[in-house]
Amino acid sequence: MSEPIEQRTPEAVQASAFLTRTSALLGEGTLAALQSKRILIVGVGAVGGMCAEALARSGAGQLILVDGDCFEASNLNRQPFSAQSVVGRSKVEVTRERLADIAPNCRAEGIHLFLRPDTVVDLLDQVRTDLVVDAIDDVPAKVALLEACVQRHLPTWSAMGAARKLDPLALRVTDISKTQVCPLARNVRQQLRRKGIEKGIRCVWSTEAALSLPDGILGSYMPVTATAGLVLAADVIAALRASN
Repeated sequence: MSEPIEQRTPEAVQASAFLTRTSALLGEGTLAALQSKRILIVGVGAVGGMCAEALARSGAGQLILVDGDCFEASNLNRQPFSAQSVVGRSKVEVTRERLADIAPNCRAEGIHLFLRPDTVVDLLDQVRTDLVVDAIDDVPAKVALLEACVQRHLPTWSAMGAARKLDPLALRVTDISKTQVCPLARNVRQQLRRKGIEKGIRCVWSTEAALSLPDGILGSYMPVTATAGLVLAADVIAALRASN
C-alpha cells in the first residue's frame, strides 16, 4: 500500500506526478514499454540531444548516450543542452546530468566516445540495448552502425541531413528506401545497398533542398534540428504504442 501523500518527500511527489499527463495520452501499456526499454542514442548534439530530452520527458526508463564531443560556442545556436556555463564540457556528461534533473524516472548512462567503423561492434557488444537512435554525421561510422544494427535485428532510427535547411514542416519519417532529395540519405542508402541492405531502418529526412551558403559554411537552424529530434522520439514512441 502506498504511503499517504502528506508523508511523501517532495521528490517522491514530483516523481509520482511526472508522467500523469503522458500516461493519460499514451496509455499505461505504451508507457510501461517505454520505461522498460534500453535505448541507445549515438550523438547527443542538435538532433540527438533533443531526441534524448523528448524521450526522457515522455517516460523513457533507460538511455545510453554516446558522443565523444565537448560543447563549443558554435553549438549555442541549436543544441538543447549547450550553454555558456558548459562550454568545454563533455556533451554526454552534461546531457546525463540535465536529464537526471528533468526526468526523475529516467536513468541515463554516458559513454564519451567518438564512434568509428572499427568501434561499432565493440560498442554494441558492450551495451545491452533494445533499440538504437543514430544521430551522427560521420558517414563511415553511420553506415557501419546501421549495418551492425540490421545484422543484429535491432530496431533502428536514423537522422539524415538537417543542416542548411529552413523549413521544419518539410521533415518526413519513412523507411530508408523511401528517402529522397537528401544527399546524406542518398549516400547512406547507396552504401548500405552495396552491403545488401535496402530497407528496415526508419529515417527522419527533409524534402527541402539544402541551401547554398558562401565559403562552405554549414549553416544550421534550431527549428529544423530540434523538430528532427522530436520527430525521431515521436516515431520511436509510436512504434512502441503500435506493438502494445
